Amino acid sequence: MKKQLINLSKNSFVQGGFFLTASSFTAGFLNYLFNIFAARALGPEGYGEIAALFAYTVVLSIPMGTITSLLIQKIGSAENSKEYAVAVHSWIVEKTKRWWYLIFGVVVATPFIPSVTNLSPISGYILPIIMLVSFASAYYTGALQGLHIFFLFAVISIGSVLLKLTGAVLALYWFGGLEIILIFLVLSGIISLLFNHLIFLKYVQTKSSPIMIKNHKIRKIFKDRQLWLTTGVTGALALMNNVDIMFTKKFFDAEQAGLYSSWALFAKIIFYVLGPILTIAFIFFSSKKYEIKHRIVFIIIFTFFVFIGAAAILGYDAFGRLIVDSLFGKDFWGVIPYLKWAAYFGTGYTLMTFMMYFFLAKKSKLSLLPVILFPVYLIILLNFSRVISDVMYISTFYTYINIAVFLLIFFKNRLLFIIR
Repeated sequence: MKKQLINLSKNSFVQGGFFLTASSFTAGFLNYLFNIFAARALGPEGYGEIAALFAYTVVLSIPMGTITSLLIQKIGSAENSKEYAVAVHSWIVEKTKRWWYLIFGVVVATPFIPSVTNLSPISGYILPIIMLVSFASAYYTGALQGLHIFFLFAVISIGSVLLKLTGAVLALYWFGGLEIILIFLVLSGIISLLFNHLIFLKYVQTKSSPIMIKNHKIRKIFKDRQLWLTTGVTGALALMNNVDIMFTKKFFDAEQAGLYSSWALFAKIIFYVLGPILTIAFIFFSSKKYEIKHRIVFIIIFTFFVFIGAAAILGYDAFGRLIVDSLFGKDFWGVIPYLKWAAYFGTGYTLMTFMMYFFLAKKSKLSLLPVILFPVYLIILLNFSRVISDVMYISTFYTYINIAVFLLIFFKNRLLFIIR
């Protein structure tokens, strides 16, 4: 048994899973520190600016997330992963050289970004730079994981967040304001891209014959039904996680937008704490081996999440001022009356995500239910949000409507299963 455990610990996937899990947890914690320090340094107005910039970055990066997932799968499953990685890299470089002039479209659009998004000019002009760096990084992010270079990928990920955190710390101690945070944000992206590129070049050096990547093979990949289901789910989650912040930044004053962003952060704490369980649950539900236990495990996890949400509601209600004071300071006291709703929303968002993952693991189109209802949510948001609390209530009700529909479908199928 001891020998088996030692051999298992030496497995690249086990080691990689450990490194990725540890780095994900560490990076998540450092990101929360970044948000706390940035909020304390900039106050509600400046923090709303940073939160909105991140929201736009995440939403615009949805296609890159698809590319990354696809590369991890294809490179990892290739017979010669190094050759395949080199071939894909060459294909991307060739297409980039061919379509390089499209960057002029970004240059032309840049001056209009502040007026369209209500971001400050400096944030608006930096957004395209961040997006270009993110686009270039998408390949290396997928390639390094597909090549199982987990440890170095984890180190670079943590280093990138630490560099970003440095900007917030400097701003907190009066070494600059919003500008210094944005400078370090861009630096973290560029330096991360550079190191990923160098490590990629080091590990793919091979004298093997190159593989040709043909356009029709690329098109065939994009016809994969599960790929689009996954893209729809991850895209919907990215939108739901950020569109409310984008909306408040656009249509409310800077202070209100900042308060809402802090409210959203308190709400998402529940989601991030329970994130590892969501990932493990998705893997479990994707397994055919334990299919007979899927429904009972679903009910157990769902019930557990409800209890955690109830505890968060009670905790936010009882210790709201202490929590806000400890993390953000008195400038954010305006969010205290709505902390209970933050717990409602965070619990609802977590449950909705869990149910989306369940149906996605079953390869069911029902996983796209929030995507179908999303236009209705946007219409209501645009027409009935008069004050900042309206956005909180509408966003919360939207998650619970999705949960209600998911549960009706889940128990309907269960009833049919019992009758049969």
